[in-house]
Amino acid sequence: MTKNSGAAFGPLVAVLVLGGCAQTPKVDVPAHATRAERQAAIQEVVAQQDAERLQALERDLTPLEQEWGIKLLGIRLTANGYALEFRYTVLDAQKATPIVQRRFSPTPFVIVERSGAKLGVPFTAKAGSLRSSVTTADQIKRGRNYSALFANPGKHVKPGDKVTVAFGNFQAESLVVQ
Repeated sequence: MTKNSGAAFGPLVAVLVLGGCAQTPKVDVPAHATRAERQAAIQEVVAQQDAERLQALERDLTPLEQEWGIKLLGIRLTANGYALEFRYTVLDAQKATPIVQRRFSPTPFVIVERSGAKLGVPFTAKAGSLRSSVTTADQIKRGRNYSALFANPGKHVKPGDKVTVAFGNFQAESLVVQ
């Protein structure tokens, strides 16, 4: 049997495994395809899946999401309840700039509706501010998820509480904590 005798066994199936991806794209390519051809075929399938995912996210946007070019993914407790993680996907990089680009958005905070408590983003000496941000607008990527962690000292916020998340002029009100 020679090195290239694998061609007798039919087409090669190239598979790209993405961490956390629910569906692994499968691409049928001829067994004689070069590595570059297989990679190009995989990239094409992944790009198509990304486009479909973004189209699905863009359906049923709220007026707030349309105005700011993002899709809210939610806010949930993390770090054993001592932090809140706010996540969103950028759909329009230009509109989302005031949220993502740090120089346009002053320190973000969360207001707990039941108590009026104001929770901020922790800052550590080594990691800095615990939020996704970029220094220039061209670094904002459409389809990328961004997040911010807010301190929850004493586990003040509980699942089911309603909060308002504010990044400068952006305010997402009455978000239910998961």
